[in-house]
Amino acid sequence: MNEDEFVKQIQYVQKRVAELQKNASKLPSDQQSRLTKALENLSYAMRDLQVAEETIRLLLSAVQQSKDSIIITTAKLDPPGPEIVFVNPAFSQMTGYEIEEVLGKTPRLLQGPKTDRELLDDLRKHLSEAVPFHGEAINYHKDGTEFYVEWNISPICNVNQTITHFIAIQRDITARKRMEEERESLLQREQANRAEAEAANRIKDEFLAMLSHELRTPLTPILGWSKLLQTNKLPEAKLQQAMVSIEEHAKRQAKLIDDLLDLSRIVRGKLTLNLTSVTLVVPIAAALETVRLAAEAKSIHIKTVLEATVEPVMGDASRLQQVFWNLLSNAIKFTSEGGSIIVELQRVERYAHITVSDTGQGIHPDFLPFVFDRFRQEDSSITRQFGGLGLGLAISRQIVEAHGGTIEVESIGVGKGTTFIIKLPLIKAPPQINPNPKTPPPSIDLSNIKVLVVEDDAGTREFITFALEQYGANVNAVESATGAIETLAQSKPDILLIDLGMPKINGYTLLRQIRSMTQEQGGKIPAVALTAYVGENDRQLALGAGFQMHVPKPVEPAEIATAIAQLLGKKQ
Repeated sequence: MNEDEFVKQIQYVQKRVAELQKNASKLPSDQQSRLTKALENLSYAMRDLQVAEETIRLLLSAVQQSKDSIIITTAKLDPPGPEIVFVNPAFSQMTGYEIEEVLGKTPRLLQGPKTDRELLDDLRKHLSEAVPFHGEAINYHKDGTEFYVEWNISPICNVNQTITHFIAIQRDITARKRMEEERESLLQREQANRAEAEAANRIKDEFLAMLSHELRTPLTPILGWSKLLQTNKLPEAKLQQAMVSIEEHAKRQAKLIDDLLDLSRIVRGKLTLNLTSVTLVVPIAAALETVRLAAEAKSIHIKTVLEATVEPVMGDASRLQQVFWNLLSNAIKFTSEGGSIIVELQRVERYAHITVSDTGQGIHPDFLPFVFDRFRQEDSSITRQFGGLGLGLAISRQIVEAHGGTIEVESIGVGKGTTFIIKLPLIKAPPQINPNPKTPPPSIDLSNIKVLVVEDDAGTREFITFALEQYGANVNAVESATGAIETLAQSKPDILLIDLGMPKINGYTLLRQIRSMTQEQGGKIPAVALTAYVGENDRQLALGAGFQMHVPKPVEPAEIATAIAQLLGKKQ
């Protein structure tokens, strides 16, 4: 029954009441009294009915204008379930269904496979007990896209308190749910990023602690033996031991610094390779020779299976030797006395396979994925058995990958050894002989060569002066750029040896001042940059400032003497 029919029914009843009141006088007095009483009750009921009609009219108007979806269904809960008997226009706007498409249908047409069955069971329980229900669920538009709704469902009862219908008010909360999901996603990402940052910070702290330890440890014997040497009370046997120890620990410290510099180049993408055709047997043999004494000290047997017929690779021989040395050093470090190491080289299809296997302590399966990560060590505690910074394998992986190859690690567990496999692409070009230009000549004569050394560090200045004098050079050493300019005004050396990192006026500025002079004043004198700044960019800056050579610290006497001889064209 619609609103107009409802009004007509009320008007009809009112008309009949008026007719009865008009004819009431014709009835007997007792019937007339009862009729009058009944008509009064009916009149009261009519007034209540009119109020209800007005209430229903206002309610229907509100329902039609509501932005929330309103659905009225029958009260049948058994399958196939309640049927829709009314929906408002907001329902169509929310779901995409026309009103005619859903009348007589079950609300199940809005629910899909993601519907929460426990939620529906809870809903059915509430409604069967005539208890209002509130909940959230996923519904589906007519086109199949999903949206979130908030339900408020209440039973409608008749005068006998029997449930006849259910009224459901649905509010689209998709925007709110999306914001909640996004907020939750952001929270999870923030927590993950924080955990990652904390882990990285922890690893950094552990690395810095290890770095401090590894850099300070070699200083103890270096400084200790140096102090004892100054006493001049060491016997000859101990004197030789002191010299060997100082050299060994100085080289160890230099290796740590080289690793840090290599890491810096890798991070900045500045790792450079001097590519030539390399026969892999050569760098492998060189690495084996380097670690031979360390292996003999622990009675470790190294077995080699090297196929000499494997074609060469295109690579940097010194960098590849560095990789093989890293693997062999690790194998010796983590293998107990009397253990064994196997080094194999073979061709597999288009690749050279280099395998380094040991019978050492192995790697825990949990740590295997992190073996090649920077700053990671399986044991980073203060009680760890083995030293090092944990950079060697990270650098090795970068070098191998820069050659177009791969490096992998295998270990079946702690105490069961480790195997590293390197794969490098082969080339078919014949191997080229690439003599090492850095190999110092057997004899260098710098007699009558005048060298001006500009170095602010007194120890380094004295060492270079003494070392070059052993080759016959005439050395004049000053500690600053000002001293160098004053010396040039008095005499002209054959070559300049200048430290770049000096206070007040650095080596770059000093040489630019010298290059601005005339040839008679010394503006054309050859110059060597001696520096601890050893990056490729530093080398380019030095050459751009007018230096002919860039020699990195630490430097050995033969190396600096060779550089001077080569620059001056001295016959050796």
